Amino acid sequence: MEKLIQLRKEIVSNGLISQEEVETLREELFSDGGMTKEKGDFLFDFKNLLSKDKVTSEFSALFVDAISSLLLEDDESPGEIDESEAKWLRAKVQMKGYQDKLDQMLLDNLRKKSINFPEILNYKTKASRLFETALYFSRFLTLFAVVGSLISALVLFIRGTMVVIYGLLDFFKSLSVSEAEEYEKLLAAFVSSVDIFLFAMVLLIFGMGIYELFINKIDPVERKADARPSWLQIKSIDELKSSLGKVILMVLIVSFFKHSLDISFEKAQDLLYLSIGVLLVAASLYIANKSHH
Repeated sequence: MEKLIQLRKEIVSNGLISQEEVETLREELFSDGGMTKEKGDFLFDFKNLLSKDKVTSEFSALFVDAISSLLLEDDESPGEIDESEAKWLRAKVQMKGYQDKLDQMLLDNLRKKSINFPEILNYKTKASRLFETALYFSRFLTLFAVVGSLISALVLFIRGTMVVIYGLLDFFKSLSVSEAEEYEKLLAAFVSSVDIFLFAMVLLIFGMGIYELFINKIDPVERKADARPSWLQIKSIDELKSSLGKVILMVLIVSFFKHSLDISFEKAQDLLYLSIGVLLVAASLYIANKSHH
């Protein structure tokens, strides 16, 4: 190894590698029992020190032959690449963060000559990894949906609060009005506010659920095991749709109740329709509860 190290210093200092030096390297690498992991480490380090324009075809052939010999001509797993060899090669290839031309030549040669080719060695090209990185970071586009949902929820919560305040003001202004009329107006105002609050909750759950699914877990909730509310236990799009569906169902029920207050029951048929609607609401709540369990 001392002669190999000295030869590497000379080549690196000169910046050139001649055919004679390549032959000297080949003799030293394949002498004393042939290729070893120590020589393989040396050859990878040496290859990484050489600039691309200084790598000759003779050195490329030597590199491919030497590493292939190390992996395929050993006594433990002749003709194939075992798990430890695959991990070692993968670590060497990705050591500098990308796969160069010599690495690709080596992997292509191993695919042809090896009995097997471990999945871990299916190393992607630099262009593929850059594209996948950009594709992965495109998930931050969902922040538009998150921010938009949270702003919409804030607006609806403010609007619902204003409806409650206006209802209270009307209540104090109309204390002289009959109790029945006062009750109906107050009930209509408060039911409208509940409807608005429920839809704001839909947007809030949607925004937080999208953030957890596509961006990251919410740290304040993760700090305690019992701090996560049931409606925020979202692990997939299906669970998010299920949580949203339950709240939307409540929105529809409240809307049904609100519109039922405006109906004038002049015929028995109107009462029948209302009864059918109530039965359907009860059935939907029963089905939702059964699906939850």
